[in-house]
Amino acid sequence: MDMVESLARRGTENNGTDRDGVVKRVIDGLKDLGGQSGVEGNATRLITAHSALSTHILHQTRLLQSLAYPLFAPLSLPPDEEFIDDLMPLLITIGDSMPRPTAAAFTSLTQLHGLTADLVQTLNYLSDTLHMSRQTTTTATRRLRSARELVAEMRKEEDAREEGERWLKRHNWSERLGNRECAGVCGDVVGGFEEVCNGWRARLVAQAEAVSA
Repeated sequence: MDMVESLARRGTENNGTDRDGVVKRVIDGLKDLGGQSGVEGNATRLITAHSALSTHILHQTRLLQSLAYPLFAPLSLPPDEEFIDDLMPLLITIGDSMPRPTAAAFTSLTQLHGLTADLVQTLNYLSDTLHMSRQTTTTATRRLRSARELVAEMRKEEDAREEGERWLKRHNWSERLGNRECAGVCGDVVGGFEEVCNGWRARLVAQAEAVSA
């Protein structure tokens, strides 16, 4: 996101260069272009018109050269002054009425090409930025998934701990441990074993005395 904001600032900053406000100029230019089919059609018609005009001027130049060649050929007789006086206004009129290609369309196309190149460069930079942002988002999603699984495990452990505490409280194990109830129970069990063993010992001793007597 920082790189996208930096890109946006580069397109809106004013440093006194020809790249000032390039984003706004590109957007305004794209708004004025219309549909893509219309732009392509107009560009095709413009190229066709200039090609036809160039071909026409070339043909007319060759025709004028072929017509003027007999006048300036070394073996031809020079025209008289009256013919020259009649010919000069005609040549001047032809020169003034001869169509000349305008440079406005070429200038507009050059500006459009420059704006398009800037737009392509900006879009490529934006595409790279979005790709890096997508990779960052993927990494963050993976880490978030791992963190979610870790939190789930911690929650399970916390639930097990709380369940154990509730079980200890329910059976009053703190008081029972404080009173050493387990030691008493174990002592009773061991005492019972001792009584049984003593009874067996006394019985065996009595049997042994009876046999010896």
